Amino acid sequence: MTNIDFDHPDYFTSIEDVFNAFQSMANNVKKGIIACGDDELLQQIQTKVPVIYYGFDDTNDFQAQNVKETVNGTQFDVFVRNTYYDTFTIPMYGNHSVLNALAVIAICDYENLQIAHIKNMETFQGVKRRFTEKLIGSQVLVDDYAHHPIEINATIESAHKKYPNKKVIAIFQPHTYSRTKMFLQEFADSLNLADEVYLCDIFGSAREENGNLTIDDLKKLVDNSHLLELDHVDVLEEYEDSVLLFMGAGDVQKFEQAYAQYLRDQMK
Repeated sequence: MTNIDFDHPDYFTSIEDVFNAFQSMANNVKKGIIACGDDELLQQIQTKVPVIYYGFDDTNDFQAQNVKETVNGTQFDVFVRNTYYDTFTIPMYGNHSVLNALAVIAICDYENLQIAHIKNMETFQGVKRRFTEKLIGSQVLVDDYAHHPIEINATIESAHKKYPNKKVIAIFQPHTYSRTKMFLQEFADSLNLADEVYLCDIFGSAREENGNLTIDDLKKLVDNSHLLELDHVDVLEEYEDSVLLFMGAGDVQKFEQAYAQYLRDQMK
């Protein structure tokens, strides 16, 4: 269990409703739970099976310390109940990646895997649509599934840490009207972490095809923001030597694909 956050407001009614869903899942666990102890709500989960907590706080069973960004990824020390365990390297960036790795280390140790085998994480290249990169010219194009403010925070943080000397340009397509309305200010706060922002029209869902707000409602709250049209993606060309983050759970990939094709055509 990585975290409990309020999301999918078209289904869940409140954060308490989300918590109850996690509690129901925990009640069905037969062997043990690996949970992020930095998440206050996860600390409130009641269960009859062992719970192993991981995180950055020193109260966790598995704790990450001395986190360092390197050319090849992120290196960190792991302490188990305040005793040094080993040092690990992952080819990703950002605190969320370290936490995910800690969860893997904890469950592998629980299942008695050897540390040498656990260190094979350093060869893990990620999953589709989670900071999937391509380099075209001087720009890094990133395709990412981030569609919640906390995920946007994590994606932008990863970009800043991996490319500290490049500008980070966020291209975001909100997913569902209910989520956009519920987290309007939170989306703005997250997107404001980027150097420049382009917003695509809200993508609806099968449960809701339209809503009583527009992308302009979000644009008013985001600094240095612009609207992006599919037939005018060429405006992104001005951001030389920058990281372009295409984020969303709808069809934001079509903007990334259209822009990538535009760049390739320019190079012919």
